[in-house]
Amino acid sequence: MELHFYPGQKVLVLQKGITVLGRYEAWGGPSTIGDDPSMPEEPTWPGSYVIDRAEKYRTPTWPWSQIKWGTKLQDKPEIDDVWYQLSSGAWGSVKKDYGIAPLHIQQRFYELYRKYRIPKTWIFNDFGPVAIRWFKDSNGDRILNDDERLSGQMFHTTPENEAEHSKSEPIKLAHSHGCIHLKPSDREIIFTRGGFEPGTPFIVHKYHERYQAGADQ
Repeated sequence: MELHFYPGQKVLVLQKGITVLGRYEAWGGPSTIGDDPSMPEEPTWPGSYVIDRAEKYRTPTWPWSQIKWGTKLQDKPEIDDVWYQLSSGAWGSVKKDYGIAPLHIQQRFYELYRKYRIPKTWIFNDFGPVAIRWFKDSNGDRILNDDERLSGQMFHTTPENEAEHSKSEPIKLAHSHGCIHLKPSDREIIFTRGGFEPGTPFIVHKYHERYQAGADQ
């Protein structure tokens, strides 16, 4: 099994030998460095990689991604706060810990679902319910060793696309900051077909390279 991404065509190909198991729309970063002042957009870097794992991802880099997708929430209007469940089972304050007020949560929910509401779980992480991680395999054993590291780029969906999917609306993918955006349904299909299994080879082609249906990879 192999995955091939052609960023210039926005095509992700899953194949076994020369047999193509699926082709999916996928959007990476732009072909040149962008001008986002907080974090410039960058290309999805060409190269040969290996899939390592799928995980719920969190990062302090993006304010809404500091809490893992699916974390349980409690609306506390009497104290103008929203609580989130910690891994210990205790509860923390979204406002105190991350500076996100209930009003901002309601506004974000409205942007996604056109309703003002505090949801039961955190559905605002920019990396979606699960991120699929990859790494540069320097020794060819398809295992992440101590001298190798995970790429900061990864496969994931977005809150916007997850909302579109839940509402059965057309999915509108957009360029990332370097990661690869997928449709939620395609992510699940690729999982089912084994494309995200640990150890799977993954090739990011150059932006000028083109996938030709029926051609050997």
